[in-house]
Amino acid sequence: MIGTVLGERYELKEKIGEGGMADVYTAHCRILDRIVAVKILKEEFSQDKSFVQKFRTEALAAARLSHPNIVNIFDVGQEDSIHYIVMEYIEGQTLQRIINEQAPLPVKKAVDIAIMICYGIQHAHERGIIHRDIKPHNILITAQGTVKVADFGIAQAVNKKTITFGGDIEGSVHYISPEQAKGDTVSPATDIYSLGCVLYEMLTAKPPFDAESMITVALKHIHDEPQSPRLINPLIPLPLERIVLKAMEKVPIHRYTSASDMSEDLLQVQANMHTRGNGEVAINNGFMPHEGGEGDILAKKRRLSPVGIILILAALIGFLSGVAYVFSSSFFGEEIAVPDIVGMTLEDANKTLLDSGLTMSIKARNFDDEVEKDRIISQKPVQGLKVKKKAKIEVTVSEGPQLESVPNLVGKRIADAKVAITNAGFEVGMIDEEYDDQYEENIVMSQDPRYGTSYKKGSTINLMVSKGPAPDRVSMPNLIGMELAKAREELAALKLLPGNINYEENQQYYNNYVIKQDTAAGVLLDEGSSVNLTISKGPGPVAKTRVVKINIPDDEDYYNVQVTVNDAKGEREVYNEYHPAGDKVNVAIDYFGTGKAVVRLNGQEYESIDL
Repeated sequence: MIGTVLGERYELKEKIGEGGMADVYTAHCRILDRIVAVKILKEEFSQDKSFVQKFRTEALAAARLSHPNIVNIFDVGQEDSIHYIVMEYIEGQTLQRIINEQAPLPVKKAVDIAIMICYGIQHAHERGIIHRDIKPHNILITAQGTVKVADFGIAQAVNKKTITFGGDIEGSVHYISPEQAKGDTVSPATDIYSLGCVLYEMLTAKPPFDAESMITVALKHIHDEPQSPRLINPLIPLPLERIVLKAMEKVPIHRYTSASDMSEDLLQVQANMHTRGNGEVAINNGFMPHEGGEGDILAKKRRLSPVGIILILAALIGFLSGVAYVFSSSFFGEEIAVPDIVGMTLEDANKTLLDSGLTMSIKARNFDDEVEKDRIISQKPVQGLKVKKKAKIEVTVSEGPQLESVPNLVGKRIADAKVAITNAGFEVGMIDEEYDDQYEENIVMSQDPRYGTSYKKGSTINLMVSKGPAPDRVSMPNLIGMELAKAREELAALKLLPGNINYEENQQYYNNYVIKQDTAAGVLLDEGSSVNLTISKGPGPVAKTRVVKINIPDDEDYYNVQVTVNDAKGEREVYNEYHPAGDKVNVAIDYFGTGKAVVRLNGQEYESIDL
């Protein structure tokens, strides 16, 4: 394979990597004189049409991405049975190697890396692409410290639809999300979970879950809670631990709603970070401003003098206190300061009162969202007041939050489900939609929490609603260079819709011709999807002239010489005459932009010339 030239331009130099489906080589691009990386589908898969289609789909999806924190795709091609992708070559090392050699990483470095990963995957998510295999092996770091997310090897384009696994779970099991491990639908939240695992490992030098069996690790992702990172590495600030654990929530909707939201929290941690003298990192949570100055100090001195007055007052207070104690004890019986029992359990509160010589009287039992069941909500008299010995202290005891049974919403229309939720004393939470062949459109497919669960009144119930059967998918056509009216007809024929239409000045295409489309040709779209177009405002290309020299053969007596041109203005005939055998004909051609001139003799193509 070394020395092979692909596409007449990429000369393979050295094998630098190997994955489950493909090998990676460095190559020299002869046209642009630069080193690139070439990913080649393994031979055992190249004969499998499904694998080849998957490989090409991945390449087309990844080629739509262009971002400083993503390894860019330059080209996609096929050479006989070799299918390949040409990518940006990165000189640096993987995050896995850095973790192996340096972990736990300094907090600031780990945060910086995580922020740049967020930027990369957010760019992909905005374009409908989920990586699904975020792990330290797929994160490259340049010598300058730039982070690049690599190998969208199992990424797939999505458009108004999430992807469901249909077989083996893909991605490394130490970073796999619970929904991947269960074979459920994946979403951008899947990449956020994996990033949380990566950040956990950067900060602690160990993945959140580990075991001898990969199946056991996958099950831990589904059922177990990760150990607190701060118990492993006390240098981790509390706000950063909260970010890690939020990204690793089991339920996708409980994670960050986007990688952008996660990066904002990481930036806040970064902004509040400072280093102590011992090298530890702490979070600056703000401080109270200092008050007072020289004038205040002098005023306090004036208010506090003379000292004799203070001594006299202290003595007087002590005398009066002694007199009060003697009289209260002797004439009115012993008094006891009421202890604070709010928040205690019934058992502990009763014991505390008995130890103080007091008794308890339960005044009421109330539902309370904040105070646990069988704990004290309030007391009367309040803490600190003095009462006679054996006095009764009235308390209000919590029954805990008021719980209601969650109604059965599966199979209901979404409007009816919302009414049932409200009538049961709950609130409508997040509503996700997904195509499904079993449930009709607008029918609830699943709910969280489940039917029959005892749930706090006023809490939210989340729903998954069917969008009906998935629409057919069509291949996006190439509309570049087509008049807008014709482009609309092409889209309508495929049951696609024109989206936003923008106009730009352009010197390559004339007014009202398509110059850009937001979805690349060949990408599969759902019927009914919108495609955004950019249209030329002109002025278009300037006319150029070229002389085509034609040597007429002498096989026949006469030849009909016809010349057609296909350029930015479309296809047209520019010459049509008869000439004797052996004649030499010079035809001056006016053309616009780039194109092709075709010479035909007696109706047969004789010569094709690039313009």
